[in-house]
Amino acid sequence: MWRVTTDRGGFAVKVMRVNADSPDFESNVEAAFLIERAAFEKGVPCPEPVPMQDGRCLARVHGKWVRVHQWVDGTTPAPGQRSEDAGALLAAIHAEAPSIVAALGDEPWDAEGWESLADQEGLPAGLAESLREAAPALARLERDTSDSERLDVHVVSHGDLDPKNTLVVDGILVALDWDAAGSVSRVREAISVALDWTNSPQGFRSVINAYTEASGVELPAEPWVFGGWVSSLGGWLVYNATHCADTDQGRHEIAQTMQRLTSLNTSLSGYVSAMA
Repeated sequence: MWRVTTDRGGFAVKVMRVNADSPDFESNVEAAFLIERAAFEKGVPCPEPVPMQDGRCLARVHGKWVRVHQWVDGTTPAPGQRSEDAGALLAAIHAEAPSIVAALGDEPWDAEGWESLADQEGLPAGLAESLREAAPALARLERDTSDSERLDVHVVSHGDLDPKNTLVVDGILVALDWDAAGSVSRVREAISVALDWTNSPQGFRSVINAYTEASGVELPAEPWVFGGWVSSLGGWLVYNATHCADTDQGRHEIAQTMQRLTSLNTSLSGYVSAMA
């Protein structure tokens, strides 16, 4: 991320790296940009996205994809702070979003699939062994939180509203980094935000309360509602294991993400109870 100051003001210029070489990268980001721009125009707190001259958001600079936003000065929320604001911010995003009813379409992996990640080139032996040991728990968590045929309300939304993708600007929590925006289960995204912003069932419940009060949407106390968070973190684990296992940052993400998933597997019943 670069801050560029010009005679037209200050801009945040982001060099796009994750999945930038995939065939559908460009179309996915442009679709996410339309969702972000619509949210901004409807008053959702977020930095203004800046289109290129052709109306698209992506530009090619020195062989890299980049995109631009108006620069905003703010601070990253401190750990444990602003969690209830995050629930209210998500409710504001959902309030302005078109919705459809669709099947969840879960595709959980079995233990053998998770264990196969341990065979990636560049993965240290200790981390590979940890992945093999965690495979049964990862498979069990996916199985317990999946419901592929269930019909649920989906909205076009942010998709990744965790603390690193927000800033506090003039006392208001704003949403950054809409690159993962798309159609998501409304209930599951609310659960994901509550999990990402807290580390206990009690804190989790406070975010759920803030979301429910702001949106009027009641969230069922059932394991399937956790499946979106599980699938998202599982995908992040797979990405780092298959693309970044030879880097220190990738190994850190593998270990941290594996720990977060196995922790939820251990405490899932407590989180379901906290919702009741």
